[in-house]
Amino acid sequence: MPLAFHPPAPAAWSPDMDGADDCDLASDACVIHGEHFFVRGLIRVPIVGHNEHFEWGVWASLSEDNFWQTMDAWESEGREATPPMFGWLSTELPTYAESTLNLRTLVHTQPVGVRPHVEVEPTDHPLAAEQRNGLTWDELASRVDLLMRED
Repeated sequence: MPLAFHPPAPAAWSPDMDGADDCDLASDACVIHGEHFFVRGLIRVPIVGHNEHFEWGVWASLSEDNFWQTMDAWESEGREATPPMFGWLSTELPTYAESTLNLRTLVHTQPVGVRPHVEVEPTDHPLAAEQRNGLTWDELASRVDLLMRED
């Protein structure tokens, strides 16, 4: 069973932006019209009773200053000492009845070579609850089954 889901771009991205002078989509960063700034990160959901996690690959928006600070330190040792940065979740994750777009997050920079950890604000949204409390193996299997049907 796959233990990860990684959409290729933030929800605001559209294919017609590809090649535009003020838009850029890379594997870990995205700029849209020189005004909207995103980094790719991971929301890790623990699997109850196991030493494994399910990973949602997500995009989070950052302020322009925080985005460029992140990019400037992208290959710098010790970058994980950067304080967490506020961001908006910019990925619509399938399988949730409630939208995941624009959930409040904290983006935690990790060591070089590791994508940022995205922490969803602790609310009653199902994604936030799962990040805090985990999923059982059966709940995860149901969620993965739904994901596979969407492909």
